[in-house]
Amino acid sequence: MPFLFLLCALTLSLFASTTDELIAQAHTKHLSDTRYWHLLMHTPHNESEIDDPAFFLAPNGKTDISSELDETIKHFTRDLNQSDGSVFCRFPARRAWLESELNTSFGEGECNEYNALVTKMDPQKVTLVFPSAHINSPASMFGHTFLRIDSSMDSKLMSYAINYAAFTDDTNGLLFAYKGLFGGYHGFYSMLPYYEKLKEYRDSESRDVWEYDLNLTHDEVMAMVRHIWELQHINSWYYFFDENCSYHMLWLTEIARPSVHLRDHFFYYVIPPETVRAFEDEALVGEKHFRPSKRTKLLAYERQLSPQGIDAVRFLTIGTMHGTDLKAVELSEQERRFILEASAELVEYNYIEGKMTKDEYSARYHELLVARAALGTGNELPIQSKSNPDTAHHSARVEVAQGWFEHRSPVLIGWRPAFHDLFEDDTGHLAGAQIEFLDTLIGIDKDKVNLEKLTVLSLASISPVSHFFRPFSWRMKSGWDRDYGDDQLSFVTRVGAGAAIGNDQFFGYLLSEPEVRLGFNADAGLGFSAGAGMNWGYRMKSSVEAGHILYLDGADRSRILMSHLWQWNTMGAIVFNYEVFNQYHREDRYKLGVNIYF
Repeated sequence: MPFLFLLCALTLSLFASTTDELIAQAHTKHLSDTRYWHLLMHTPHNESEIDDPAFFLAPNGKTDISSELDETIKHFTRDLNQSDGSVFCRFPARRAWLESELNTSFGEGECNEYNALVTKMDPQKVTLVFPSAHINSPASMFGHTFLRIDSSMDSKLMSYAINYAAFTDDTNGLLFAYKGLFGGYHGFYSMLPYYEKLKEYRDSESRDVWEYDLNLTHDEVMAMVRHIWELQHINSWYYFFDENCSYHMLWLTEIARPSVHLRDHFFYYVIPPETVRAFEDEALVGEKHFRPSKRTKLLAYERQLSPQGIDAVRFLTIGTMHGTDLKAVELSEQERRFILEASAELVEYNYIEGKMTKDEYSARYHELLVARAALGTGNELPIQSKSNPDTAHHSARVEVAQGWFEHRSPVLIGWRPAFHDLFEDDTGHLAGAQIEFLDTLIGIDKDKVNLEKLTVLSLASISPVSHFFRPFSWRMKSGWDRDYGDDQLSFVTRVGAGAAIGNDQFFGYLLSEPEVRLGFNADAGLGFSAGAGMNWGYRMKSSVEAGHILYLDGADRSRILMSHLWQWNTMGAIVFNYEVFNQYHREDRYKLGVNIYF
């Protein structure tokens, strides 16, 4: 027994000596001040952005990452438990980095759960994935980004998707917006099979998906995987504009390759398409791939089918026609193939939308696939190429223009932090989608400065109807403008809905738009607007809109707007606008200027 006490005492003494030496060595090398320790701690300045106490070993680890480093070394050197659940197994990224920096080994351990995950994941490459916006979902209009850890398998569907999202079960839109903006939700990292994320975004939400292969080495990929393991079940406050899904992918990539500074590309908000551009600027992107959504594929089928073929798809989808009945219809063999493929896609889409039961879906889908297989191999469906999101104009905009109004000719200076409107170039954007925050325009005329407009929020979804889809179009605006009365500022809230026709190149719409005005010109009215947009190619776009509104107190007002824009690259555009207002009298307004995007 005395021998055992002596052995324990010697062992503890040895551990204490080793621990003190390693901590002293870490202090000498100022490891807590290094960029990599700040990355591992998610600490941009002096405080970690991780809010979960479970992530820290020191009581004050969130605000004192030097103490966290000391405490981490103590655990690695003194803890006898080096199996699943221990600090040794919970923090493989910290351990690997400290072993390298301190030129030591903390042992082998028995981290069976972590090793099993790595074996199953077989990490080889990393891909940045960008699902675009959903045309009728304001919450998705900025898009989304997540990472995919690719294995050595050729198929990427079984790869793991690394996602960061807010946990919420709120159904109230206003509450969701408030908490998203001001931090009412916890965000978590999650790992899911890639096919499940594709099913969610590409099939259920009809969002086109772009994939960007990253040129990370295997060692860099492993560094990322080790840190992902450390973040399992760890939460931090989610903020819609900055600490969002895309922002947290930047941390993971900088952990993998510390020489890149992705977060430095952003100042006060992080928008998913801009993160794609940041990856490009840091020379991280290799090959790019496009996965069309189910909606894009069905629209492509529409372009290949005759009116007779369109009808056949409808009948096959609802079950009033069967695959064998197609033999009696005078159609080419290839069109029959496209009809059956489109019908199967539409049946699956209807099931996802909840328009048919699982039993109906299973029976009809199987019947269509069997009929399609009987026709043998055919041509591949041609799908029109879409412009890559990294070719879109930047999200923030400064506008400088000369205006010529009825009684004044102001120099107009505007600023909009985000993102895109219907009159701008759609290259890289979802055509027909608009989302604007704090679009502000002032006019300087001689010694007088006027606020011309301040749009707090403006959204639009112009979604054309087609043979297979019947979406409604809508838009809303809330803010100040000078469109009512005699060039006076008033606050307006307008919400409208209607329908649209067209495609990505040309679209037209008709909306009914009631509005309420407050301020100097309080009034309410009901109006109608009809408009059209034409993308000419070479990043030129023309738009026209005409509207008439009937007010309760004021005279009726008519408005015609014509606009032409040429986007010479992602950072600049020339814009010409002509507007005619007619309420108490006619007023013509001209504007010529440039937009600078950044």
